[in-house]
Order: sequence, then structure tokens, then C-alpha cells
Amino acid sequence: MNRRRPLRLALTDGLLVAASWALYYHWRYGTWPGPSRGPLLVVLCWLLLHYLLGTYADLSGRQLQLGRQLRNDLLAAAGVMLLAVGFTGLSGGSFASTMGRSFLPVVLVLAVAMGQLLRLGQDLAHLWSPQQQWLLIAAPGERDVLARELEQRGCAVPCGIEWRAASGLAPLPAGLPGLLQLDGVAIGGAVVPSAADRQTLLQWQSQGVRLLALSGWCELFLRRLPPELVPERWSSRVEGFGLSRTGPSARLKRLGDLLGTGLLALLLLPVALGLALLPLAGQPLRFHSDGCSGRNGRPFRRWRLGAGDPVARPRLERRLQRLGLAALPQLWNVLRGDMSLVGPRPLLVSVQAELLDRFPEAELRCWMRPGMTGWGRLLGPPPEDDDALHWELARDLYYLRHHSLLLDLQVLLQVALTWLGRR
Repeated sequence: MNRRRPLRLALTDGLLVAASWALYYHWRYGTWPGPSRGPLLVVLCWLLLHYLLGTYADLSGRQLQLGRQLRNDLLAAAGVMLLAVGFTGLSGGSFASTMGRSFLPVVLVLAVAMGQLLRLGQDLAHLWSPQQQWLLIAAPGERDVLARELEQRGCAVPCGIEWRAASGLAPLPAGLPGLLQLDGVAIGGAVVPSAADRQTLLQWQSQGVRLLALSGWCELFLRRLPPELVPERWSSRVEGFGLSRTGPSARLKRLGDLLGTGLLALLLLPVALGLALLPLAGQPLRFHSDGCSGRNGRPFRRWRLGAGDPVARPRLERRLQRLGLAALPQLWNVLRGDMSLVGPRPLLVSVQAELLDRFPEAELRCWMRPGMTGWGRLLGPPPEDDDALHWELARDLYYLRHHSLLLDLQVLLQVALTWLGRR
């Protein structure tokens, strides 16, 4: 637990904003700025507004999502502009004559960029800073699930863990965070803390200890959500996963699919022409289709490219798979709205039914269009893990909770780098 971490982040942000201001001033005017009241007030207002919005507290806990940070940046930038205009108006000056209408907006854009660097540094802080220490309070079933998950599949972000049973123990000691150097406490969904423990937990929170649901802890440190920890109540699932169906991000995702498919079609046009010439070389191709379960469980025909000659089929189809060309016809599925560029793996109708029998939570996969690639397929399960479906479902559930245009671009970039690595 480190209550000074948000202050250090705020000071770092202030220095980055001031440095970017000075560099932009030197680039534009050819000289370094001298000390003046205007830049100091702008930087202080920027830091104060972000402090009030909770940006630095969320950054210190590595829980600031991109969407919330951008919203905070827009609010802080608007606030700084209003304060600058109001201050110059009340002092009898002219806004254009002090910092200039064309100068301050550029500085605020640079401030937003510096905030992104700060967030990137926090996301990667586990590579050089001490691991966070967390207390996990879980019911026996939840502890068994999470212990098996950690033992077989590990953490994406290293973390120190202390366990505590959900019942049958003495009340939480008030000094426990200092003794264990706790950064946070994760509480299972089946846990009902006593009145004394609730009071103690709220006191810890006021001291800087973060409180999370156990599922939220999994999303933060595992980058996946074990299906056994998904809320059982359907209303809670709609609240937690509903954005995958509706909202601005869903509409942006569909727009990105259409634009991305058009761009890929243009880039892959020479490849398509080359494939069209293969029959002339004695290697005929043909289209395969199979029935898959799509959005809302609606079946559709997924298209793939394969060899038409039974003799040459194994060798040619291996080459198509290795080059990533077997899935090329699925761009048509994306244009039709059956699939997306990024999403859960399209499963055969029979396989989807088997998955639902094992994990009723797999119903959530059907709330989004299946994808040509996806978060669940970026990293395969560990070699000792014999349940690849469980691994991929947990990764898909994380994606459903956090999907955004930026995450889709990250997935597509990693797929492109993997494809280039195969070359």
C-alpha cells in the first residue's frame, strides 16, 4: 500500500505537460519560454481537475481504462479552456493576446498525449516495480476455481496473493494492510462480510487500499474471466456484458468491420488473383462451408478455402493454413454481418451446444458476432493445460467485458506481427 503513489503520478504528469509546453514553444518561436503565470496556472488547473476526476488514483491502482481516461482528458481540457477564457476576461485582457487560441489547444493535446505515456508506463510497471500485494477473500468454491486457474494457467500480470476464508475467522485486524503491505482486497461474489469486517474494509479503502470483486481482480491480473466466476443472475450478466450488444462501441465495431474489410480486400487483391491462377497450375481450389452458431445463436454458413484435388489436398491445405489464406472467404461473412474481424471463435452448432452443456456462461459468447480472429486465440493455453475450450472461453469473456476499437486494433496488430513472423 502506497498512499503517495497518486501524488507522484500527478507530479510526473505536471512535469511532462510543462516539458511538452516548453518544447512546443521553442519549436514555434525559436526560443525557450521564461517563467510566467499563465503556463503555471494552466498546468495546476490541469492537475487539479484530473485529481478531482480520480485519474491519478485509478492510475495508481492500474485500473484506468482508456475510455475513462479519454473522458477525463476531455473534461479537464474543457475546464482549462473555460478557466483560461474566464481569467483573461475578468482581468481585462484578451485570450488571443496571452496564450493564443491556436497555442493552448495544441498544448492540451500534448497534455493528453503525455497522459497516455503515463498510462502506458503504469500498464508496464510490473516489469520493473515490486509486485502488488492482494488479499483474496473467497468462498471455498471460488477459492478452488481460482487456485486451479492460477496453478494451471498463471497470471498475465504478476501479483502477490494472501488468502482469507469467507467465514469462521476472527474480524479483520485494522493494521493488516500495513503488516502485509496490501495494495488491494478482492472479495468473492459468494462472500457476505460481517458488519465489523465491512467497516474495516471501508476504513482500509479510505487509506488507499483498493476494493475489487474477485471477477474484477481476474480481469485485471489474469486478463481473462473464468466462467465459474461469472455472476449467476441473468440481470447481472446483462449489466456487465450488455455493452457487447448495444451502445456506441458496438456501432463503431461494425463500422470498423466494414472499413477494415474493404481495406483488406484491396490489400489482398493480388493474393486473390494469384489464387485464381492456381487451377492453371494443376492445383484446383474450392470453397467449403460449415454451419456455425452466430450472434444470438442464429446459424450461418462459414466459408473457407480448400483444395479441390483429393490427392493434393493435405499438402495444399496445410500451405493455405500456414499462410492464413484458408479463412480469406470469411471476409464475405464479415460484409454480410454474420461475422466480425475480431470476436469469439465461430463454433459449429454441435460444438456450441456441447460447450453450453459444460458452461452455461458460454451463452454470453453468442451476444457478439464471432470473429475471424480474437483475443481468445492470441495466446494458446499453457502446454500442460488439457482444456483449451475453458482457456479460450475465459479469454473470450474478458474480451466481451472490455471490447473496444483500441483492443480490436491491438488484436489485429498482434495477428499481423504473428503472420509476418511466419514468413
